[in-house]
Amino acid sequence: MTKKDSFRGALLAGACGDALGYPLQELSVERIRHRFGPFGLRTLIGDSKSGKLAPVTGNTQLTLVTVDGLLWSDAKKMEETEGIYRGHMRWFYSQTGEEPRSGQKTWMRRQPHEREICLVREKFMHQRRILEEGVLNAFAGETIGTTKNKVNNSKGSAVLNKVVPIGLLYAGDSQSAFELAVKSGAFSHSHPTAYYGAGAMAALVAELAGGLSLPKSLAAMYTILNKLHKADTIISLLHMAEHAANQRPAGVSAAWEHIENLSNLGKGNDADEALAMAVYCALAVDDPMDSVIVAANHGGNSATVAALTGAIQGVRFGEKFIPAYWRDLLEGHDVILGLSEMLYHLYEKKYRRYKKTTDEAKTKKSSKVGKKTTKTTSKKKVTPKEADSSDEKVIEKKKGTAKKATTKKTGENKSEGTAKKAKKTAKKE
Repeated sequence: MTKKDSFRGALLAGACGDALGYPLQELSVERIRHRFGPFGLRTLIGDSKSGKLAPVTGNTQLTLVTVDGLLWSDAKKMEETEGIYRGHMRWFYSQTGEEPRSGQKTWMRRQPHEREICLVREKFMHQRRILEEGVLNAFAGETIGTTKNKVNNSKGSAVLNKVVPIGLLYAGDSQSAFELAVKSGAFSHSHPTAYYGAGAMAALVAELAGGLSLPKSLAAMYTILNKLHKADTIISLLHMAEHAANQRPAGVSAAWEHIENLSNLGKGNDADEALAMAVYCALAVDDPMDSVIVAANHGGNSATVAALTGAIQGVRFGEKFIPAYWRDLLEGHDVILGLSEMLYHLYEKKYRRYKKTTDEAKTKKSSKVGKKTTKTTSKKKVTPKEADSSDEKVIEKKKGTAKKATTKKTGENKSEGTAKKAKKTAKKE
């Protein structure tokens, strides 16, 4: 599997999980069984309002908004946080229909990075579906949300899916992914559980995209979280999820067999709950397709948990585990795959730039070391003949110095003798 497959898989599988969980959102297990049968919902369902396609929710919209922002920041050569914020504001105006503020009107136009795909003109991006309360209000004010400037007290799980592209872009660099995801998360969610949860999700995706296994990626994520004093609930729920998953026997299992373990972790409405539930599904269920189905069929925030599980499994296994008819039935699938390709090309560009800078630094360093070594070697490198000659010169020099010293002493003795004779002569007179 190539790295491009990880990018495509993460966004496609995440969107498929979102669409699978959408009809089940907040339904009880009994109602799910009653409506979709004893095995629950195991496939995407088309909706006549979406052109007979399986509709996605705000989870997928926010994921694509972040991709849009990262591409925008590269095209305009600005800070990544600035590009991501602009992407969020375009989405805000699309959702609310409000008139753009002064200085932001041009943001609604087609941008340089949108020659092939213009996200703001996609109809499904204007649909408001099970949007988390408070997210839009976070962008309604004049100020930008940061970890210090609070725009609400939300710790909702909608913050998690939108940072998946950040983890992909920083594949192998979980610390950088974590830091950017925290800043991005704070735009809409001001509670530490939310923005640190976003950082944890991005760090996990970054390590998976970098080639590490899920257990090792989790370990790298813990290394970052353990340094924080407001991430205790995230860590404790993740440990609970891992412990419960490790107790499960290997092999195929029905969705209902996981209900108790999932309910012990929560409903998935808060960031720490949803992240733990997604990690549990990815660890406890061997088949990636079944893990997404399990993540959707429970009495909680089905769309968010299934979307997160799909993203995690998509990074690990690519898009090959997603049935072709799911992809074709998914709303906006061409846009999702197109943006995943563009994000991958941005990663390649960023990686090449980083590699070039690193190689130049290494060359410069080795050049300095080489010059220093040459100077040292040139001082020390002496042939045997030159060494003998040098030794002879040193001996001769020492002899000459000794001879001079003797001559000087003799001269001094003579002077003293002459002075004594002169005194005796003076006395006689």
